Amino acid sequence: RASMFVTQWLMTLYTSSFPLDMVSRVWDSFLVEGWKVVYRTMLGLMKHAEGTLLHLSFEHILHYLSSFPGKVDGQTIMQESLKIGLKTKHIQKHANDWQRSAGSCSQESSSSPKKVSRLDSATLSTCSTSTR
Repeated sequence: RASMFVTQWLMTLYTSSFPLDMVSRVWDSFLVEGWKVVYRTMLGLMKHAEGTLLHLSFEHILHYLSSFPGKVDGQTIMQESLKIGLKTKHIQKHANDWQRSAGSCSQESSSSPKKVSRLDSATLSTCSTSTR
Protein backbone atom coordinates (compact mmCIF):
# COMPACT_ATOMS: atom_id res chain seq x y z
CA ARG A 1 0.00 0.00 0.00
CA ALA A 2 1.16 3.52 -0.79
CA SER A 3 0.58 4.60 2.80
CA MET A 4 3.33 2.20 3.90
CA PHE A 5 5.94 4.36 2.23
CA VAL A 6 4.49 7.72 3.09
CA THR A 7 3.89 6.83 6.74
CA GLN A 8 7.45 5.58 7.09
CA TRP A 9 8.80 8.75 5.50
CA LEU A 10 6.80 10.95 7.89
CA MET A 11 7.39 8.97 11.07
CA THR A 12 11.16 8.89 10.51
CA LEU A 13 11.28 12.48 9.23
CA TYR A 14 12.62 11.08 5.95
CA THR A 15 15.73 9.47 7.52
CA SER A 16 14.64 5.94 6.59
CA SER A 17 15.05 6.23 2.84
CA PHE A 18 16.10 9.59 1.49
CA PRO A 19 19.58 10.90 0.67
CA LEU A 20 21.48 12.67 3.42
CA ASP A 21 21.47 16.02 1.60
CA MET A 22 17.67 16.13 1.64
CA VAL A 23 17.36 14.74 5.17
CA SER A 24 19.75 17.35 6.55
CA ARG A 25 17.82 20.14 4.80
CA VAL A 26 14.50 18.85 6.16
CA TRP A 27 15.88 18.54 9.68
CA ASP A 28 17.44 22.02 9.60
CA SER A 29 14.11 23.46 8.54
CA PHE A 30 12.20 21.24 10.97
CA LEU A 31 14.19 22.59 13.91
CA VAL A 32 13.28 26.14 12.87
CA GLU A 33 9.71 25.74 11.56
CA GLY A 34 8.42 22.57 13.21
CA TRP A 35 6.03 20.05 11.66
CA LYS A 36 4.90 22.37 8.90
CA VAL A 37 8.12 21.74 6.96
CA VAL A 38 7.62 17.97 7.16
CA TYR A 39 4.23 18.25 5.46
CA ARG A 40 5.43 20.84 2.99
CA THR A 41 8.30 18.53 2.04
CA MET A 42 5.83 15.69 1.47
CA LEU A 43 3.75 17.95 -0.77
CA GLY A 44 6.95 18.95 -2.60
CA LEU A 45 7.85 15.29 -3.13
CA MET A 46 4.40 14.50 -4.49
CA LYS A 47 4.41 17.59 -6.71
CA HIS A 48 7.84 16.57 -8.04
CA ALA A 49 6.56 13.06 -8.87
CA GLU A 50 3.07 14.14 -10.00
CA GLY A 51 3.69 13.86 -13.74
CA THR A 52 4.97 10.32 -13.42
CA LEU A 53 2.44 9.14 -10.81
CA LEU A 54 -0.54 10.28 -12.86
CA HIS A 55 0.43 7.93 -15.69
CA LEU A 56 1.06 4.81 -13.59
CA SER A 57 -1.26 2.05 -12.44
CA PHE A 58 -1.61 1.48 -8.71
CA GLU A 59 0.84 -1.44 -8.73
CA HIS A 60 3.39 0.62 -10.64
CA ILE A 61 2.91 3.52 -8.22
CA LEU A 62 3.89 1.22 -5.34
CA HIS A 63 7.01 0.15 -7.19
CA TYR A 64 7.82 3.74 -8.10
CA LEU A 65 7.42 4.95 -4.50
CA SER A 66 9.69 2.19 -3.22
CA SER A 67 12.53 3.40 -5.44
CA PHE A 68 11.62 7.10 -5.41
CA PRO A 69 13.83 8.20 -2.46
CA GLY A 70 16.99 7.22 -4.34
CA LYS A 71 16.03 9.45 -7.27
CA VAL A 72 15.44 12.62 -5.25
CA ASP A 73 17.58 15.73 -5.41
CA GLY A 74 17.27 17.30 -1.97
CA GLN A 75 17.97 20.84 -3.11
CA THR A 76 15.32 20.69 -5.83
CA ILE A 77 12.69 19.20 -3.48
CA MET A 78 13.35 21.79 -0.78
CA GLN A 79 13.18 24.64 -3.31
CA GLU A 80 9.89 23.29 -4.65
CA SER A 81 8.48 22.78 -1.16
CA LEU A 82 9.26 26.37 -0.19
CA LYS A 83 6.96 27.54 -2.98
CA ILE A 84 4.00 25.74 -1.38
CA GLY A 85 1.91 28.17 0.63
CA LEU A 86 1.17 25.85 3.54
CA LYS A 87 0.30 27.53 6.81
CA THR A 88 -0.09 26.02 10.26
CA LYS A 89 -3.75 27.08 10.28
CA HIS A 90 -4.31 24.96 7.13
CA ILE A 91 -2.80 21.91 8.80
CA GLN A 92 -4.86 22.60 11.93
CA LYS A 93 -8.07 22.92 9.93
CA HIS A 94 -7.51 19.62 8.13
CA ALA A 95 -6.55 17.85 11.37
CA ASN A 96 -9.75 19.08 13.02
CA ASP A 97 -11.85 18.16 9.97
CA TRP A 98 -10.30 14.69 9.94
CA GLN A 99 -11.04 14.22 13.63
CA ARG A 100 -14.67 15.25 13.15
CA SER A 101 -15.11 12.77 10.32
CA ALA A 102 -13.12 9.93 11.90
CA GLY A 103 -14.22 10.49 15.48
CA SER A 104 -11.95 10.79 18.46
CA CYS A 105 -8.37 9.60 17.93
CA SER A 106 -8.47 7.77 21.25
CA GLN A 107 -11.58 5.85 20.07
CA GLU A 108 -13.50 6.90 23.19
CA SER A 109 -17.12 7.69 22.56
CA SER A 110 -17.71 11.36 22.97
CA SER A 111 -20.51 13.66 21.97
CA SER A 112 -18.03 16.05 20.40
CA PRO A 113 -14.58 15.17 19.07
CA LYS A 114 -11.68 16.85 20.78
CA LYS A 115 -10.10 19.76 18.98
CA VAL A 116 -6.41 19.49 18.25
CA SER A 117 -4.94 22.44 20.05
CA ARG A 118 -1.36 21.79 19.04
CA LEU A 119 -0.20 19.63 16.17
CA ASP A 120 2.77 17.69 17.45
CA SER A 121 4.32 14.25 17.14
CA ALA A 122 2.25 12.81 20.01
CA THR A 123 -0.99 13.88 18.33
CA LEU A 124 0.13 12.48 14.99
CA SER A 125 1.23 9.21 16.53
CA THR A 126 -2.01 8.76 18.46
CA CYS A 127 -4.15 9.55 15.41
CA SER A 128 -2.22 7.33 13.01
CA THR A 129 -2.17 4.29 15.28
CA SER A 130 -5.80 4.53 16.33
CA THR A 131 -7.09 4.34 12.76
CA ARG A 132 -5.35 1.08 11.80
